Amino acid sequence: MSREQKIPFPRIFILHYKPSSGCKFFEVKEQDGYYIARCRVLGRYLVKGSVYKCEKFWEECPFRKIALRMSES
Repeated sequence: MSREQKIPFPRIFILHYKPSSGCKFFEVKEQDGYYIARCRVLGRYLVKGSVYKCEKFWEECPFRKIALRMSES
């Protein structure tokens, strides 16, 4: 991403810890001492509740499953 994407309503995206997930489509960006997670499949930043799901239940994620099937084709 060459241009910096503006984040609307940053409070719903900002995390005070660095999240991690086993999903290869999960990205974490550090910004001003905080962290913001992004899903490459959806092409958007994740709200805090979705980050929790990506950390704990990434293997069952329907978006991940679709992306993996598409990459196999």
